[in-house]
Amino acid sequence: MRYLNLILLCAVNFMWAAQYPAYKVASDHMDVTNLSFWTFVFATALLLPVLLWERRRKPEVRRLDRSAVWGFILLGVVGCIPPSVLIAWGISHSTASNAAIISLTIPVLMVILAAVMLGEKMSWLRYVSIGMAILGTILVSKIKSGAGVFTGGVLVGNAAIFVSGAGSAFYNTYGKKLLARFTELQVLVYSYVVAGLACGVLSFFGGGRPFYRITGYPLAAWGAVLVLGGVSWGLAMVVWMWVLKRLEVTQVSASIYLLPLFGVLFSAVTLHERLTIMQVAGGLFVFVGTFLTSDYETRRVAKKLAAGS
Repeated sequence: MRYLNLILLCAVNFMWAAQYPAYKVASDHMDVTNLSFWTFVFATALLLPVLLWERRRKPEVRRLDRSAVWGFILLGVVGCIPPSVLIAWGISHSTASNAAIISLTIPVLMVILAAVMLGEKMSWLRYVSIGMAILGTILVSKIKSGAGVFTGGVLVGNAAIFVSGAGSAFYNTYGKKLLARFTELQVLVYSYVVAGLACGVLSFFGGGRPFYRITGYPLAAWGAVLVLGGVSWGLAMVVWMWVLKRLEVTQVSASIYLLPLFGVLFSAVTLHERLTIMQVAGGLFVFVGTFLTSDYETRRVAKKLAAGS
């Protein structure tokens, strides 16, 4: 169990990294609203049978009540739709490099929201780990000064990417709050149902191709949707919520900086791009920063508690 959290966080970000080529392939053929609708449909179809099995196996699992309905509506609309719809739309109007820079705000927003909503406190070690992770991500992403992040016609796309990151931060933080009352599967399935219904309504009344017209899409697009629903929004989120329930938001937030690293690795494998020494060094910085918050600090706090008992 000593390194389990670290291994799981690495695995989650590796699976999340698959969303970038998947979104690219699927968005070339599907409207982003339809893409998000079918992503949540597949993710729900994957997780719902497991949730029903959980409820039969564990009768003590709390059932959904009226007091929690509005919480899941808020989580589904604010925490699911922006990271799915706006990230795809934003990248199509901006650039991948700009998205990499703006995604650095997600862990910072998570820390801020955790302090406001959950009352979590920052330690000097967490500040150090976040700084190392940011430095590593800059090296991995090969970000250069004067890249025009907020200039010209890409401003709207960048704004959409930022809002999508804020939605991810909200989902992780508010989801942590709901995990105190419900299981990981309940939080995921209930929020996905809300998000899927919302995307269906947007698709139906949006004036474009409605979600139920599924003919004409190539197999590659459906394969990408399966990757998004089954891996990025399915299995990866189950593991992520399991770890999130056991660690503080500020601890797991630094692990998100692993995402650009794995994105570079995916590019190297699928697009035959060459890794540079700076990217390898950046990856080490990111890994160390994640280790400090996900494993080292956990053991340090445990030792303090044991010494005080």
